[in-house]
Amino acid sequence: MQHALGTLWIGLLVLTIGLAETPRTRDSDWLIRVGLEQAAWAKVLYISVSEGRFRWVDPRTGATLSEGRAGQVWELRREGRVYRAVSGQVRVQSERLLVEPAEGGFVMVGTAPNALRRYRGHLEWTERDGKLLTINWVRLDDYLKATLPREMPPNFHPEALKAQAVATRSFTFRRLNRYRQWGYDLCDHAPCQVYGGVEAEHPNTNAAVEATAGETLMYEGRVAEAVYSASCGGHTAPIEVAMAGARPLPYLAGVPDTDPSGKPYCSPALNSGWEQTLTREELQRRFPQAGRIRALRLAQRAASGHALQIEIQGDRATLTLSGAEFRSALGATRLRSLRFEIQPQPDGWKLVGCGSGHGAGMCQWGAQGRALAGQNYRQILEAYYPGTTLQKL
Repeated sequence: MQHALGTLWIGLLVLTIGLAETPRTRDSDWLIRVGLEQAAWAKVLYISVSEGRFRWVDPRTGATLSEGRAGQVWELRREGRVYRAVSGQVRVQSERLLVEPAEGGFVMVGTAPNALRRYRGHLEWTERDGKLLTINWVRLDDYLKATLPREMPPNFHPEALKAQAVATRSFTFRRLNRYRQWGYDLCDHAPCQVYGGVEAEHPNTNAAVEATAGETLMYEGRVAEAVYSASCGGHTAPIEVAMAGARPLPYLAGVPDTDPSGKPYCSPALNSGWEQTLTREELQRRFPQAGRIRALRLAQRAASGHALQIEIQGDRATLTLSGAEFRSALGATRLRSLRFEIQPQPDGWKLVGCGSGHGAGMCQWGAQGRALAGQNYRQILEAYYPGTTLQKL
């Protein structure tokens, strides 16, 4: 039986061929491929639909192989060269499989039959590291609406949410094809952006996506690297300081982020100040090449106030690491930011810091503070990404 919606694939092909002739100006013109590494990557997966029916399709031909209905759960495995989906006595198999809703509803997938998440668009699979990895083909506007509430609290000021929508859209465009060897663009968690599917959507963030439709940050004819983090503690970090191996960018050189009175715009952030104790034993486990740890010091600080170089002295060696390398080795939950002081303790060192996240680009709590102070999203973006322009693709 020929796939009733086979024209979808013809349409995708025409869309791809026509890129050079017809510019895509709306978010809905773009299809994003999201690898559900966190939500649906396992040896066995379970698929259903929230309501109505769905189709199993061979994407090579567009032919419908079988249909399923709401409440019917299918078990999907990889056996040899084929994917095999089974529900009761019904079986579907093909070298490639795709599932899409046939009438309303959303496709659902998960690693257990009672823990399925809803997604817009359709699903396909690839094999990676001996497991099935789900790829969600979704329109850009739907992807953004399912990402914004996971990246910024939806109760933030509308102008802060608009700024986040533009940053998220720009971040997405910069990472198209990032995982092309596996057939998708972005993953569904850090280090990409956190993508939650239908359950994540919220009216406030939906409105922000729609209000900024198509708007993207550009720099010298290219989409800008619109990175962002939770709170900067009063000054954003240069990208090369915040991220190991990153090259300097003029619009990510770090900027002061305080109001006219000198108060950080991100001061309303919860737990903006933090403390962390590092014992000698922990540091020795993390950096065994140094041997028994004798001293820990902040050897160099960037003009922005962020840790630029950390020195670890041990009885075997003295290590000099960048602040970003040190944070990566300890983990982001242990070392919340690179704005900290080191205080000696009897059996280790106490780190006293402020801010949360890598610190480069837009400060999300700072954006909230600026919005509450009367700035609109264009002013917020200009403050955090100086020299960029806002354009519609």
